[in-house]
Amino acid sequence: MLMCFTASAQTGPKDDLFQKIKSLDSIMFAVVYKCNAQKVESFFTEDLEFYHDKGGLTKSRAAFMQMQKNNFCGERPFYLRREPVPGTMKVFLMDKYGAVQTGEHVFYVKGEDGKEKLDGKAKYTHLWKYEQDQWKIARVISYDHGPAN
Repeated sequence: MLMCFTASAQTGPKDDLFQKIKSLDSIMFAVVYKCNAQKVESFFTEDLEFYHDKGGLTKSRAAFMQMQKNNFCGERPFYLRREPVPGTMKVFLMDKYGAVQTGEHVFYVKGEDGKEKLDGKAKYTHLWKYEQDQWKIARVISYDHGPAN
């Protein structure tokens, strides 16, 4: 059975799933580009696979965490902020596994002058695994990176 949940006015279990994933997405992106390994790590399965159209495959949570540390915790940490594009997020139930989340987002970077500027846009797909009463991302596909409009 294929079920899709979007941001339209819905009530009941479908909306509950959409709101849960939307909330987790927001919490995760509030910490993922900051140097807080323990919080970031808690959002991903150990066997995480992260596919990026510009950076290739990162295979394992440990490798992903090392990449995060290298980019966001060094002497000159990179500042990145992500904002979802309104109305693009969809959530699909994956029976007996979890959910698939898709959408588009834009990214902001902070220059040496301290000012934030819109930098790029991309699409994403997250496979969320529900296990032992916890939602964690098992697979990420980040693609179609380009300039923001």
